[in-house]
Amino acid sequence: YCEMFLAPDHSKTTQCSNCSSGPEVCTCSGQYSCSLDNEQLVELIFEVAEETSCAELCFHNSECKYYSWYSDENVALKNACALLRGCSDRSGSETCYSGPSDCAETDILESEYPLCYKTGLTWNGDMSRGVPNISSPYICQEMCKLDEECLSFTWYNSIAVPLQNFCDFYTKEVTEPTTFCSNCVSGPSLCTCSASNYQTCDTRQESLINIFTNVTSEIKCQDMCARNELCAWYTWYAEGGAPLKNTCILLESCENKIECQECYSGPANCENTSLYLTLPAACSNYKELDSFARNVIVPGNMLTGICSGSSKYCCDQTGRAEVSTDWAGEGWYRFVGPAGSKIAESNPLYLKCGTNRGGYMVGGHPTVSDGEVKRTVNFDTSTGAPQYPTNITVLNCKEYFVYYLYDTADCDLAYCGV
Repeated sequence: YCEMFLAPDHSKTTQCSNCSSGPEVCTCSGQYSCSLDNEQLVELIFEVAEETSCAELCFHNSECKYYSWYSDENVALKNACALLRGCSDRSGSETCYSGPSDCAETDILESEYPLCYKTGLTWNGDMSRGVPNISSPYICQEMCKLDEECLSFTWYNSIAVPLQNFCDFYTKEVTEPTTFCSNCVSGPSLCTCSASNYQTCDTRQESLINIFTNVTSEIKCQDMCARNELCAWYTWYAEGGAPLKNTCILLESCENKIECQECYSGPANCENTSLYLTLPAACSNYKELDSFARNVIVPGNMLTGICSGSSKYCCDQTGRAEVSTDWAGEGWYRFVGPAGSKIAESNPLYLKCGTNRGGYMVGGHPTVSDGEVKRTVNFDTSTGAPQYPTNITVLNCKEYFVYYLYDTADCDLAYCGV
C-alpha cells in the first residue's frame, strides 16, 4: 500500500510499523561537476552504482557538503563518488551529477537556486495571499507567474517555522528583498526575458560556447549561462522543441535570428537591457488608431458629422463615406490616445464605439515571447450573438500591442478600443 502527501509538516511525524517514508526525490542535483582539488575533496569512492547512494554517503559524512557522482558513461571516473566540502569551479557535464548533502538546508542550497533567487530574505510588507502545501520554490514561482496580480514570491521550506512548504505572493514588491527570514527563498514572478518563434538566436551562425542535454526548464538554462563568464545569450529547446528537445545552448552573441518550434532565446541577465532582443519591425512601423469615436465608452449611432455629414456611425471599411477618420485600410495598427491603449476583449459592444456593431478580440493578448499570434475579432449584435468573425494578427511590443487588421465586412462595423 502506498500513501502520497502533498507537502507534509515534518514536525508532525508519527510512528508506523513495517513502513518506510520519504520525499518525492532524494536528490536535488544538476548536471555539472565540481572541482576535485585537495582543499575541496574529502574522499573519492569508486564502484558507487547510483547517485542516491553517493548522496547518502555525503549526508552521513560530517565534512561533506556536496557530492559529485559520475555515471558509467564517464570514461575517467566511471561510477565514482566524490565527497566535497564545497563546489567551486562548477562546469556543465552530461555524465556527472552534483548536489548538496541536504536538500532541506537553504544555506547549502543557495548556490543550487538560480541567481535571480535570494535565500534568507523576504519583503516587509503585506502579502496578497498565501498558498500551503507547495513543495518547491519553482512551483511557487510558476503559480506567481500565472497570478495576474503577483509580482514576486517567498517560499518557505519543509523545516520553516511556523509555516512549512508555504508560498507567499506579493503584488507590490519588485525590488530586492531586504527583510531576514529563515529557511526561505524569494524571487520575481519571472526570471527570464526571452523571445521565441520570430527571433530565436541562430545557433548555426553564432559563437557557440557549449551544449547541454536533459535541461528540463528555461530558468535552469538561463542560470547556466549566467554562471558562465563567456555566455551572453542562451537558446533553450523545450520538451516539444524541434529539431532539439530539452537542450540548452550557451552563446557569446545573438545577432542572427531564426524561427523554431518551442525554443526560447534570452540574455543571461535581464537587468542588462542593452542585451535585450530587438523588437520586430511591426513594433515601429504601424499606423495609429487615435479617434475618440472608437473607444468603448462612446455610444454608437449618435455621431452625426463625425465620419460624414449624414451618417450617425463610423466604420472601418476603406472607400465608404462613413469610414473612421483614423482608418487607412489593411495593415499594422496601434491603439493610442482617446481611442484607448488596446483592442477590446469583451462584449456587449452593440451600439458602442461610435458604430452599430463593435468588434472585440477573443483569445487573449500574447506575451513578448509568444511573438506574432493569430486571434479572432467578433462583431456584436443586438442579441449578443457574434457576427463576421475576422482573423487578425497580434504582437506584444513590451510597452504596447500592435494588430494587423483588415477592412470590415460591412459598413456598420468597427474595431473597438479600451
